Amino acid sequence: MKNFSTGNATSINDLSSDHNPVAFDININSNLSSSSKNINITNWKTFCELIHNSIPGNPKMDTEAEIDEAIQKFTCCITSAINLSTRTKVISGPFRKLPKEILTKIKIKNRLRKFYQITFFPPYKRKAYKLQKEIQKDIETYDNNRWKETIMDINPEDNTLYEMNRKLSKKFIPTPPILDTDGIKYTPLGKANAFKHSLENSFQENPEPYCNLHINEVNNSINSYFNNLATSSTPDLISSQEVINLIKKINSRKATGPDGVPNKAIRMLTLNAITHLTKIFNKCLILQHFPDAWKIAHVLMFPKPNQNRKHPGSYRPISLLSNIGKLYEKILLKRLNDHCYSNNIIPDEQFGFRDKHSCTHQLLRVTNKIVEGFNIKHYTGGVFLDVSKAFDRMWHNGLIVKLINYQFPDYLIKIIQRFLSNRKFQVKINQVLSSVGNIQAGTPQGSSLSPTLYNISNSDFPRNDKVLNCLFADDSAILTQGSNTRFIIKTLQSQLECIEYWCTKWRVAINT
Repeated sequence: MKNFSTGNATSINDLSSDHNPVAFDININSNLSSSSKNINITNWKTFCELIHNSIPGNPKMDTEAEIDEAIQKFTCCITSAINLSTRTKVISGPFRKLPKEILTKIKIKNRLRKFYQITFFPPYKRKAYKLQKEIQKDIETYDNNRWKETIMDINPEDNTLYEMNRKLSKKFIPTPPILDTDGIKYTPLGKANAFKHSLENSFQENPEPYCNLHINEVNNSINSYFNNLATSSTPDLISSQEVINLIKKINSRKATGPDGVPNKAIRMLTLNAITHLTKIFNKCLILQHFPDAWKIAHVLMFPKPNQNRKHPGSYRPISLLSNIGKLYEKILLKRLNDHCYSNNIIPDEQFGFRDKHSCTHQLLRVTNKIVEGFNIKHYTGGVFLDVSKAFDRMWHNGLIVKLINYQFPDYLIKIIQRFLSNRKFQVKINQVLSSVGNIQAGTPQGSSLSPTLYNISNSDFPRNDKVLNCLFADDSAILTQGSNTRFIIKTLQSQLECIEYWCTKWRVAINT
C-alpha cells in the first residue's frame, strides 16, 4: 500500500487463534510527501538588493545578549531576503535544464495544441503531433550527448568517479519502526525521539574508567585558572578581507543548518553585509563568546551497513550546524592550529586530521617497520586499539585543562569552553524534528574545530623509546621488535599498562 501514513500497530491477543490480528491506527490527516519535486529558483540580484538595504548600519554589541540579538537580526535579514527573492516551481517528472531551442519548440507545440482545442482545426493537431515527435527525439539526443560529456569528464584522480558511483547506486531507504525504551515507534516523531534518546546516552562522559582523585584535580585546576584569570588582552581581530577569503572557500552544495541560511546565500552577501558579519565575529572574539544560536544541530540518521536497522545504535548521525557559525569556527581553528604548530603540540605519530597526512601514509609507516624487522631477522609484535565513542564521549574538562597546560591564549580557552558547553541537538526524520536533546560530552560532529580538539586531547598518548606508536584519529597501533618473542611481549605489556593508566586518568574507554 502506498501514499498513506501509518500510526501505531497493535497486536490483539483476545482471540484464541494462533494468528493474532494486528490493528493499525492510520493518520488520514497527516501531510504526505508529494511525488512531485519542488525546485526553488532564487533571483540573486534581487537578493543582493534586499540584503544591501536591510542590513543594519552600526548596531550596538557591547554585551553577549546584544551580540545574540544582532546575530538573530542578521539571520532574519538573510532568510527574509531569500524568501522574497525565491519562487518555487513544481516539477512532476525528472528535472532537466533543456536548451533554448528545445524550449522554443515546446512553446510552439503547446500553442498549436491550444489552437486545436479552441478551433478543432485538424492541421493544428497534425503539426502539434509532428512537433511532439521532434521534441522527443531532440531531448533523447540532448540527454545522450550530456551523458557522453559526463562520462568523458570522469577522472580517476579526483572524486568525480566516486560521486558518479554514489549518484547511480544511491537508493532511498525508508526508516523502519525503531525500538525505544518504552516500545516500538512507528511515526516520524516517535522515531526521531527514539534516536534522540539513544544519542543523549552517547553524548555523555564515559562512566568508566575513571579516577576520582584526578577528576578533582582537573576540576580544581580549571576553577583556579578561571577565578584567577586577569583581564586578558584584546585578541587579534579579523578583517573583512579575511572573512571574504573564508567565504570564497565554502562549498555552496553543503546542506543548510538549523538557522536556514544556505552557503550559496553567504557567498552572495554584499560588502556591507560582510562588514557587518565581521563586526559580529570581532565582538565575539573580544567578549570571548560563542553564541548559543550556533550551538544547536539538526541530526540526520543514516543506517550502518549490515546491521539491524530497528535499533537506534545501528545508525550513523550526521549533524547540520549553522553555516554562519562554521565561519566563526574556521577563524578559531586557524588560531588553534597556529599555536599547535608553533609549539609542536600534535605528535608526529598522529596522522589523522592533518594536512598532507593520510591513513595510507600511516599504513606505509607500519609496513616499513615490519619490513625493517624482516631485514635484520627480528620479530615484530603489535597491539591494535580502538577507542569506544571517541568523539561522542570526550571529557570536556580534560580537554580544557590540556589547553591550559599547553598555554593556549586565554581568550581562546574561554571561547572553546563556551563552544563545548550547553550544546543542543534535534533529530530530523522526514522533516519532523524531535524534542531538544542535551550534549554533555564529546566534540560536536560536523564542526570544523572537533578534529583538532580531539588531536589536542590525544596529544599526550603514552610514548616509549622501544615502541613505535602509530595513530590515526581514534585508532592506534603499538609496534615493537626484538630477536625473541619474550622481549616483545614484555615490552608491549609494559606499554599497555601505561596506556591503561592514561585511559583511566583521562576517562578514555577502549573497545574490547
